[in-house]
Amino acid sequence: MVKKTTVDEIMELLKTKGVKPTVHRVEILEYLRNSYNHPSADEIYEHFVNEAKLPVLSRATVYNTLRTLASAGLVKVIITPDAIRYDFVRQNHHHFYCTKCKKIYDIELEVELPEISSVDGHEVQNVQLTLVGICKSCLK
Repeated sequence: MVKKTTVDEIMELLKTKGVKPTVHRVEILEYLRNSYNHPSADEIYEHFVNEAKLPVLSRATVYNTLRTLASAGLVKVIITPDAIRYDFVRQNHHHFYCTKCKKIYDIELEVELPEISSVDGHEVQNVQLTLVGICKSCLK
């Protein structure tokens, strides 16, 4: 079983990345760090509203917080056909997106992604591998 990250560890992680550890940033990063469900911003918002953990949370705050965490390299943005999803940056891994159930799975593949800094005059900031298909659960 994976050890849950404490609030103090999250606060320290934010500080090391130069991000002020506000209540919203700490709570959202802790949620992402301790879950593996690759939620969308709306799902994150709903989680906190339903839990009544952050009663004054707005959708705008969730989006702004995710943008800040992604800019600091703490959260990975995963673009799928149905939504933009978020994942805590862990050891290198890739993703598999199921077109039927819409779930995203972490996968470990020995694939070297190319080091690309620009293409056709565009600055490349991130290269990701997301495989798309039907998961083994949906195939049954």
